[in-house]
Amino acid sequence: MAKDRFSNLDLNLLKTLVVLFQELNMRKASTRLNVTQPAISQALQKLRYHFDDELFVKVRSGLEPTSFTVELIERITPHIDGLAQAVNSLNEFNPQYLDHNVSIICTSVVESSLIGRLYERVRELAPSLQLEFASWGEDSLQQLIKGTSLLAIGYENKDFKEVYSQRLLDIDGVLIVRKDHPLSGRVIELEELQGAEFASFVTKGWNDNRVVIADVLAKQNINIQVGVRSELLYPVIDIVRRSDAIMAHSTIFPFLAFPELTPLKVNVDRSVTKVPLYIHYHVKDRNNPLIKWLINIISSELKQQIADNKCLLD
Repeated sequence: MAKDRFSNLDLNLLKTLVVLFQELNMRKASTRLNVTQPAISQALQKLRYHFDDELFVKVRSGLEPTSFTVELIERITPHIDGLAQAVNSLNEFNPQYLDHNVSIICTSVVESSLIGRLYERVRELAPSLQLEFASWGEDSLQQLIKGTSLLAIGYENKDFKEVYSQRLLDIDGVLIVRKDHPLSGRVIELEELQGAEFASFVTKGWNDNRVVIADVLAKQNINIQVGVRSELLYPVIDIVRRSDAIMAHSTIFPFLAFPELTPLKVNVDRSVTKVPLYIHYHVKDRNNPLIKWLINIISSELKQQIADNKCLLD
């Protein structure tokens, strides 16, 4: 008869095991669980004794799970998630009582347009909720799967079945220049962009090795120069403010915050400049009221940003 490992198992230890598996770092696990590192070490010793397995081994980067741990986590995670959802759904959702951390990943296009507005709105409706923001990276969707981030706002997901991708809205591409740029103040033809200098920002995992605007214009036989590329958006904005460089952004750019910048009016079919924006989250959270609440706010604020720009973009 198989040994009954469950009847005398402290379920708090399972929570520690899951967090250790997600973080693979004792210090980070202790921070998330709000306990000391010695407490994490003691819990790990109890787990090792209980399961008669090493569970994690030390490597240069932190911890590495054993094959037993990987299999155990795969088996118990759906049940732990279900238990958490069952317990949390007992209380009616009220943002006034939210008092934990929420981590949101944003692409550069979104972070410049949304973060300030979102913070202001959330602070009004859920004053004790703590927001954490991170820039989009190559492992952003994996962060959702691991549970270290709740939401990610960016482009389409075709790689991870564990991640649900909800289409948020379509944004139009916009070229941005300083107000006294030689091409500003009138409608220009695409051909006038031939040889123009662009400053481009990089979104890891999306345009690491390409400049999207260069690819788009190349299809129209228009070649541009890319003078600078940066993973940081604000240096690109500053360069555009100080030079004749052009930046490709979108209809959600916060023009009111940068009055020295203006959209370039280009004679082009708007249908070819549309880009869908998605919000991603773990499939287990599809019915999470917090997720739905945040998505409604995010969608509303982005639409309002577009409305704020309407007089400039028409």
